[in-house]
Amino acid sequence: MFNLPNILTYIRLIGATLIPFIILTDATYRGCFFVLIIFMICSITDFFDGYFARKLNQSSDLGKMLDPIADKLLIILVLCFLTLVYDKKYNYLIGIPSIFIIVREIIVSGIREFFGSKNDIFAVMIISKYKTAFQMFSIIFLLLSTQLFSWNIYFYYLGIFLLWISAIITIYTGSIYFKKSLTILRD
Repeated sequence: MFNLPNILTYIRLIGATLIPFIILTDATYRGCFFVLIIFMICSITDFFDGYFARKLNQSSDLGKMLDPIADKLLIILVLCFLTLVYDKKYNYLIGIPSIFIIVREIIVSGIREFFGSKNDIFAVMIISKYKTAFQMFSIIFLLLSTQLFSWNIYFYYLGIFLLWISAIITIYTGSIYFKKSLTILRD
């Protein structure tokens, strides 16, 4: 219960929960700086919890359950609150891909829950790992764009571009999972 991979997952769960509170109380560059630091730490724990679970042979059922929950909470909560940081005029640039990403995460989670762990057909695809990386980098660049850099507009556009790329990958992978579930239900 308290091995290194699970502790890293707990850190991600706590960080994912703190981020919306920080944005709600301080959506300025200062609050976004703290959110950026927390998000980067959480993103790093996402890589290392799996690495240490394999390397130290500390994989656990608790970790297998909490890891995807922590990943989804981190991305979904940040995307839900990130639009509060930017000018309302351009929120659709973040809002539309965020809707696709959030809807996909909920649908795929529901599919996996319905079919249970006995179906390896719904195992994480390698392209889904790229999707997660694009999501994390897009959020990092969007948060960097809130800081007082002279080139922050470039971070913003790069973040928006990566967010839309991750939304496209999200729709693609979500459709694969949905098609697989329909095929199983027909049989």
